[in-house]
Parts: sequence; structure tokens; C-alpha cells
Amino acid sequence: MDGDPNDLQLLVASATHEVEALRGDPRLAPLPGNRGAALRDHVLDLLGAVEHRIGQQPAAEAPQAVRSAFARSLRQSIVVLRGAHAALPWLSATRSPTLNLGSLYMTEECARVLVGADVDLVVVPNADYMYSTTSWPFGAVIDSASGFTAKATRRPIVLNYPLTDSDRLLIHPIFAHELGHASVNEHDLVQQVESALSADAAFVAAFQTAVVTMGTTWTSSPSTIAGTLRTYLRGWVEELLCDHLAIEAIGPAFLWAFVPFVVPLSYGEPGPSHPPNTLRLRFAIDHLDRRGWRPYMQRVAPEVTMWLDSISADAGAPLPTHFNFLRDELLTHANVLQDAAIARAGADTLDRTIAEPESDEAARLLEHLILPVGLTSALQPRSILLGGWQEGLREHGDSPEGIVAALSDSRLQDLVGKAIEMSVVSAAWAL
Repeated sequence: MDGDPNDLQLLVASATHEVEALRGDPRLAPLPGNRGAALRDHVLDLLGAVEHRIGQQPAAEAPQAVRSAFARSLRQSIVVLRGAHAALPWLSATRSPTLNLGSLYMTEECARVLVGADVDLVVVPNADYMYSTTSWPFGAVIDSASGFTAKATRRPIVLNYPLTDSDRLLIHPIFAHELGHASVNEHDLVQQVESALSADAAFVAAFQTAVVTMGTTWTSSPSTIAGTLRTYLRGWVEELLCDHLAIEAIGPAFLWAFVPFVVPLSYGEPGPSHPPNTLRLRFAIDHLDRRGWRPYMQRVAPEVTMWLDSISADAGAPLPTHFNFLRDELLTHANVLQDAAIARAGADTLDRTIAEPESDEAARLLEHLILPVGLTSALQPRSILLGGWQEGLREHGDSPEGIVAALSDSRLQDLVGKAIEMSVVSAAWAL
């Protein structure tokens, strides 16, 4: 029986075994330097929380309901402990990073801008061709261990990327979008946007109308429909916020990296958690326009800019009723999402008035195969990345094919990565 003496004996022994296996693994030993230290503390907190939970084992004569509840909590712990084995190669990656060092420095800068100064970023290659982010991966068990006090205070962020993209610097602006998820979670940005929408009487009326309309074709109750629609809304808001945050951190480089990554996968198809790419481009371009980037984009890549405008114009194509509602209302309230991202980045946003001339300088140096650290002073890492895209479009063509070809230019991206690395070193020496 679930929670009987034999069941509890097995569960306690299994949980203890998993804790000891993880605690004894050499990859969990103290790390050189600071990178990965918060993740290690988080894993140790998990082990401590499970040991604390084991110490709360009820007596054999305790009521069946108490023993069953304890058994369920240990089963949950064992599942998470087994998942924590994934953290061991994550920690190994901090000792021997496979990501281009310049890109690692730039990504850590974006993490500080978007999430906060107290962040531990661990960048790990992914077996699948996909980018993803996880924060506080074992927090559920730690937080539910009543009476246990965690020691980790810095937020560990595990950012996964395709191993083939280790040195493809020009696509790494996608990292900024992924860090946006950690930022959204840390700073409750979806709730902030949702609260602003719920305070708008016109939005509330449109929401209620959408629920009624969906009820003519859906068999669910109005409350279930409303809950589903609210879930879709939160998913779309989060993805759009992450795009906006990436634009604040990286500028047009995010747009140029986003297109070759996502547009080959889908065009105008909406999903429960992701808006159609046509709509994401519409929001991204509107945000870049608001921040004054259009003249730069039209100067650097007029044909690509015109092409992306044409894709974003397709955002108005008919969608299923519930998705039409999401699109129309979010477009109406686009400023709410932009404002949230702008406020989060604050003074650390990529300043166009500084980045544009710096990217021009970086692009001129790259054209002559000169390491674009800066002629008179070190250029900003994010400006160097933007200059890399600028030179890539000049060299390979102002066209969709040119965007893809720039991603294949390993010599260009090697120079960009080394320049970012040297820029960071130079700035550190200046301190």
C-alpha cells in the first residue's frame, strides 16, 4: 500500500541513495571562479531540502493519510533528484565552456541588463537544435520543504543552445530573447501587463465578447473558455515581452537573427503559447521604429527592411476567432508591452546614439579584416555585434539569402567574437 512501512522504507532508501550519488559526484566539487557557483549552491539546497524532508518521516503508527502524503512528497523528490543529474554536465560546462568566449561575455552582459546584477548564467550546449532557458530548476522541491532554509540567493539561469551554433555569433542575439524569459519571471512582467489590460474597460468588454463568441463553437463552459483564453493571452504576452526585451538589449541585431531562425519553421500560424511569426515581426518592427532604429535599418539593409515590412503586414491575415481577439487586442495595447520592456532595461538599454556610430566603425574595420576593438577606445560589445551584422549584410547581400550567408561566414564571426572578448578585457583593465 502507498505509504505502508515497506513502501516508506524503499522511498527513504532510494532518496538517500540519489542524494549520496549526487553529493559524491566530483562535478559537484567547488568551482574555480564565480561562474556556476549559484547553480552549485542551488543543487546543494535541493539535496539539503530532501534530507530535511527525509528527517520528517512519520512514525509507523501515524495515520495512513499522513504516511501517504509523506510518500507522495518523497516520490516527487526522487523524480527531481534524478532530474538533477542533468546539472552535473551543466556544472562541467562552466569549467570548460564550449561557447565562443566573446559571446559568453556579451550574453552575461545581457543577463545583467535584463534580469539583474545578481545572476549566475550557465550556458550549456543542447543535444537538440533549440534554444531554451531554465531558472531555479529545482525550486519546487526546495520551496515545499517546510522548515528548510535555502542558502542560494543568486538566481541560477541555465541557457541551452545548439552545439553547432557555438561560434555563430550573429545568431546569438536569440540568447537575449531567452534571457527575457528569466526577466519576465523575476520581475512579474506578464502579471504587470495583464493588470494593465484588465484595468482597461474596452479590453474587458472585448474579452467577454470573445468568450461568448467562442462558446458558439466550443463545448466547454464559459469559465473554462475564459481560463483557456487567459492562458493563451499570458503565453503570447510572455513571448512578445521577450522579443521586446531582446530589442532593448541588442537592437536590430535581434531582428536579423530572429528571422533566419524562426521564419523557416512557420510563417503566419498561431499557437496557444506563441503568436504567429508575422505578428512577432510586426511588434518587433514597431518597437524598433519607436526607438528610432528605422533610419539605420534602411541605410544598412533597405531591401531586407522592406521585405520584413511585407511579412509584418501579413499579421492582419484572418485567424481563428480566439487568436483574432489576442492579436487585435495586443496590437491595440502594444505600447503596454513596449513600456514594460523599456522600463525593465532602463538606462542599460542599447543606446542608439552611441551604438550606431560604433557599429559603423566596427563594420568598417571588419570590411578590412581588422579586429574591431576600436580605434581610439574600446567599442561596446553589443555595438561590435551590431557592426558584425552590418558587415555581414554588406558582404553577402541585402537579401534573405544574404542573411543566411552571413551566418555561415566563420571568419567574420571569429573576428566579432574575438573583438568582443578584447573589448571586455580592455574595459576591465580601464577600471
